Amino acid sequence: MWTERSNAFGEATDLMESGKASAGDVDRLRLGIMELLAHENNGGLKEADNVTSENYGEGYGEGKSGYYAGLIAFVAGLNDERAIPALLGAAGSGGMATRAVAQFGKKALDATLAEVKSQDAHQASCALFVIREMLRMHTLKDQDSHIRIKTSLRSALVSPDYRVRRNAMWPIEYLDDREEFVPILQDIAAHDPYKSPHSIASQEEVNQYVVRRSAELLLRKIANHEAPVIDREVSQ
Repeated sequence: MWTERSNAFGEATDLMESGKASAGDVDRLRLGIMELLAHENNGGLKEADNVTSENYGEGYGEGKSGYYAGLIAFVAGLNDERAIPALLGAAGSGGMATRAVAQFGKKALDATLAEVKSQDAHQASCALFVIREMLRMHTLKDQDSHIRIKTSLRSALVSPDYRVRRNAMWPIEYLDDREEFVPILQDIAAHDPYKSPHSIASQEEVNQYVVRRSAELLLRKIANHEAPVIDREVSQ
């Protein structure tokens, strides 16, 4: 039961903070808590509630949501690169986890780019949010990392899933050489096939094509040399 795991998490953190555990025991507890977060990311919290992967908080109730948020916050606060996989798995929960992964910069890049290639659109989108944070936080300084990111973004922009195509645009506005993406963005703005099923008859047709609209907005920002919005909210 998640309540038993929550209690164990609380007991472990209390022991670590008490100063009574040896250095070796503290390290084992840290690793155990990282593994606990990975377990919850991979379905531990969803088993009883049948919650979909798109929303980790939906249907949890205050207790379960609080436990999961506290677990993420604790692991993020460890500043331990061994936690990168677990934090990356929690990236769908919001900014705390994405920023925690992004702060590791190049150390987290391989794992993040691998997730962008995931067949799971939710996982791929979460990894794209991490890339956006890496660029926003300037945690990647070398040219090779930026080349690899741009290659990954080009692939994501032609993903068969509209969510990945759309979310791949958010990191682009943080690139210094974002003009390179103008041709592919122009093609998306003109031809992307996705039409929102939630559109209503009275809407203008251009607003029904949400991916096209996102491309148009980004193209306008690039053309006007607008700086990126630092704390833009995006749908996950």
